[in-house]
Amino acid sequence: MSYVRVSILGTAPGGEVWSVNPVFDPTGEFGSTVNQDALDAAGNAIAALNPGSGLLSLMSTVLTITGARVEVRDDSTDALIGITNQVRTTPATGTGTPVRGAQAALVFSLRTNTPGGSGRGRLYWPCIASAITTQLRLGATDVTSALNAMGVYLHAMEDALATAFPTIGFDLSVRSRQTHTTPHVNKIQVGNVIDTQRRRRDAMIEDYQTLAF
Repeated sequence: MSYVRVSILGTAPGGEVWSVNPVFDPTGEFGSTVNQDALDAAGNAIAALNPGSGLLSLMSTVLTITGARVEVRDDSTDALIGITNQVRTTPATGTGTPVRGAQAALVFSLRTNTPGGSGRGRLYWPCIASAITTQLRLGATDVTSALNAMGVYLHAMEDALATAFPTIGFDLSVRSRQTHTTPHVNKIQVGNVIDTQRRRRDAMIEDYQTLAF
């Protein structure tokens, strides 16, 4: 048994990189080896996907999507079985004016029928743009637009995988390395409070100013 980990790869100013990493559980199996041509085709198709305006508007014009990585991993050991890295011909650039730092993110919570932490997951999408209300929250319209766009985007990834591997179906899932399970997602939730992802900033160098005291 195996599972698929997709990484949507992007860049930000100052040498920053970011990624969003959904997991998909194959209904069938790949066999003893993964067909590399099919895996490359899946990676290329996923890299070429354009997120909806509800997601692009959160990214802002300073963030881009540059490609995708697709990994096939063993279900019992998490060992890497197959991998492909594909670069977009033209990066997808966000829209909107940047108004926040690189660590700002909108959190999409993934829910399954499996109780406990092993049945829950999160996807952090960059939220550098978009206006907020006087209550320091995203407006309801922006939240709805982002949620719908994420659903369409993730379904498109499932379809890209299924097209490359026509005898295997794929379901958005949550991967637990503790229990070695991959329960299927049946609900996506998103709130209206902007969160932060501490690991988002890994290369940006700060310019300091000093006050003698």
